Amino acid sequence: MESLNRTPWTVAASFTTDVEAHIAMGMLEAEGIPCRLNAPIMSTLYGAGSTWAPIQILVPDQYLTRAIELLQSHQDA
Repeated sequence: MESLNRTPWTVAASFTTDVEAHIAMGMLEAEGIPCRLNAPIMSTLYGAGSTWAPIQILVPDQYLTRAIELLQSHQDA
């Protein structure tokens, strides 16, 4: 199996709050989908509210379709 470090990662969803992104990320991880956050530094300055800088969930390309299906079924995408 190809190492995840060599696999391209793609944006599966974007969020305006850190909390929403972490909840969605936890759901994906519970389903066995590796993921990570791409949160620009500006998105972490005001953790209590929304941010203008989107917080993105990235997944390896081979998991993208399943991740989007799961996020949409939970209305997270």
